[in-house]
Order: sequence, then C-alpha cells, then structure tokens
Amino acid sequence: MLGSLDYTHTFASNSKLSSSFLYEYTLLGGPTINRNLGFPELGLVYQDEYNTNDNPLNGIRWNLDYTFKPLSIGQLQTGYQFRYLNHVGDFVYERRNNETGKFELVPEFSSEVNLSRLIHARYLQLDNSIKKWSYRVGVRLEVMNRDFELKDKSNTLDTLYQYDYIRPFFSGNLSYKAKEDLTWKLNFSQRVERETTFKMNPFPEREHSETLEQGDPNVLPEFINQLEGGMIKTWKDNSFYATAYFTQVKNLVNRVNTVYNDSILNRIYSNVGTGQSVGLEMGSELFFTEKWKGFFGGNVYHYSIKGDFDNRPVNQSAWVYSFNWNTTYSFTPTLSSQFSFNYLSRRVTAQGEDSRFYQPSLNVKKSFLDGRLNLNFLWQNIDLGLLKSNEQRITTLRPRDFFTTTNYIYEVDMLILNLSYTLNGSKNRSKFIKSEFGEKEF
Repeated sequence: MLGSLDYTHTFASNSKLSSSFLYEYTLLGGPTINRNLGFPELGLVYQDEYNTNDNPLNGIRWNLDYTFKPLSIGQLQTGYQFRYLNHVGDFVYERRNNETGKFELVPEFSSEVNLSRLIHARYLQLDNSIKKWSYRVGVRLEVMNRDFELKDKSNTLDTLYQYDYIRPFFSGNLSYKAKEDLTWKLNFSQRVERETTFKMNPFPEREHSETLEQGDPNVLPEFINQLEGGMIKTWKDNSFYATAYFTQVKNLVNRVNTVYNDSILNRIYSNVGTGQSVGLEMGSELFFTEKWKGFFGGNVYHYSIKGDFDNRPVNQSAWVYSFNWNTTYSFTPTLSSQFSFNYLSRRVTAQGEDSRFYQPSLNVKKSFLDGRLNLNFLWQNIDLGLLKSNEQRITTLRPRDFFTTTNYIYEVDMLILNLSYTLNGSKNRSKFIKSEFGEKEF
C-alpha cells in the first residue's frame, strides 16, 4: 500500500521549492510448508514442517528541495531527505511429531526481529554550462542509525545490534560537445546499497532439505565508487556509445555456505571483502530501413573479489561478458514485431560460480480502430526443448568441506495474449509511485 503527496511552488525570482512525502506499508509473510517424503513410497512422511510469520514493514520518505534563482556560477540546488524504516518479524517454525501427530515449536529456527533504520541526508548540487562544456558537481552528507533487535522463542536470547555512520557521498560529471554529433563524457559517483532485513536475521529458515538460509546481524552496507568515461556519436537517426569504467564495492555482500551437518548447509548472506570491476560497455542503435531498426549492446569486464569469510581468505577473479540485442520490424503502420535476446556469461562468487543465463523473447503487436484497440502476443523465454533458456546453475564449494550445485530451471515458452481497448484517447497524466522499501525485501 503506497501513498504520496507532492507540492511545488515557483517564486517570482524563478527559484523553486518542492516537497514530497511518501508512506508505504508492505505485509510480507508465509506460510511455507516443507515435507520430506519417501521415494518411491510418497505416502511415507519423514518430516512435516510448517513455517509461518507476521512480517509487516512501514516506511516513510520525505524530501524538501530548493532550487536557487539562476546565478552567474550556474544553477544551485540544495535539499534534505528523511527516511525511516520499521520492519518487524515474528517467525514461528514448527515440526510435526510423528508419534503424536501434533506440531511442535522448533526453537532454533524461530525468532522475533525488529529493524529500525533512520536516515537524515542533506545535499548540495551545482550545474553549469560554458560554451561546449557542461558540468555538475554535488555532495550528499548522510547520517544513518540502525537498530536491530533479535529475540528467540525460548527466552535465552535478547540482543540489540547497533550500527551507525556519518558519511559524505560525492558525485560529478563533465561533458564536452566536440561536434554537433559527438559528445565526450566523464562521470564519478559514490552511493550506498543498504542491507535488507532478510539478510540480517541469523536464525535459519529451512529453505529445502539441503539448505538452511540465514543472515548476518552485523552485515555492513555496500559502499560503491564508480568512475566512467566515454563518448556518444550520432549520425542521422543512428547512434553509438562506448563507456570505459571502474567500479569498486566495499563490504561486498555475497551468498556463502558453511556446514550444518553431513547433509545440510548453512546458506549465509555476509560481507566477504571488496569487489572490483574494470570494463568496457558499447552499444549502437541502427535504422536499417524505414521499417526495420535494431539495437545491440555489449559489456565485457574483469571482476575480482578479495577478502575473507569464516576465517578463510577469499580471492576470486574472472572475465565476464554480457550482451543484449533487440530488433523491431514494422510490417504495416498497425502491425509490428520485436525480438529480443539477453545473455549473461559465467560469473564468479566468493565460493564458486554462477553459470551463464539467457532469455530470448518475441512480441507481436497489432492495432485496430486508430490505435484504440491493441492486440499483443508475447512469447517469453523461448526454448522449445532445444535451448536452456531461463536456466542457471549455481555452484559453491570449499575444498575438503563441501560441494553443492543446483540447476535452477524457471518457466519457459510462456505465451501471453493481451487485448486492450482505450475508451478515452487523451493523455494519461497520472503519476504512479513505486515501492521504496518493500520491493527490496520481497
């Protein structure tokens, strides 16, 4: 459930004051039922487990921004943002007693959590253009306080984990328009990727027979620095871009494993060190004919992870590449088709690797009645039993301790037919708001 209220006032001096308030409520919860059955005698139940939870989230975001009247040094803007998140959870894990038939509490898998995260941020930004040059510089000062309260159901644990920081984040970009059809750009940015409650709860959840999934109550947010430089070239309706970049992620969060017993692993989300990427991204949009256009983009980079987990060093690196291609053909003014293909190569993780992953799709659109009636046919994740679309193998290992590999096969050859009719052809001026908190937790 989302609600927002926005206000803007422009003064006679062309300065502007704007404010935005957003409230979000999200209810996340179970139940999850796990049964370990005999095979081929499926009527034999070895374990019958039931996990339910009441896991509501409340979030508030308030912005206040002021844009000064145009100055000789450029356009100056300042503002303040307030963010508050309260996320509580009551996780009850029960297992059926095969002798009595009653469900009994499993204390080591049951917990109560309460995350409270408060953020105050203030920013200052300057934009300006001088002949062929344009630039933007800015700084955001952020103050964060995080309280994470954790209790168990047997009243033996009641702990408060606290973490806070005061940190500036700098950003800037510089562009030079060498010609009407050629622009060079240089950008630098710093940002933070905050942890979710799911990745903080250390009480395990029985994901399936071989895995207990849990978080790290001391997990730190990821701090990301990125530097990139590139160019944009246009000719007629066509365009080409190339960008070289360097990205550094401190306190990198990865999914890692430890041994629970001889057949079950702990799956943990925790900081594993620093991740770095150095690469080149390129793409081009081309109009082959008036009816046929296409886009091709590719990215190749060297990725490395260095750090430690569970008192063992982490040192992984590999070359990674991805590309996406889509092409659109208009048979008539009312009939068109689009084919797209996205591919991501093998990637290393702190304890293993994720395999390649790709998704081909085809969309055909037919319009009637001057565009009021539209028929869309979407063939998503094309496979036909010949490919391995929408499928990825995830492998983790630690020499002399464990090896696990799982091939995740998702839906393929999904056929979606959509028919829509527009009663009023006027422009829709509605402003739809998006989830700020719950979407990341889901």
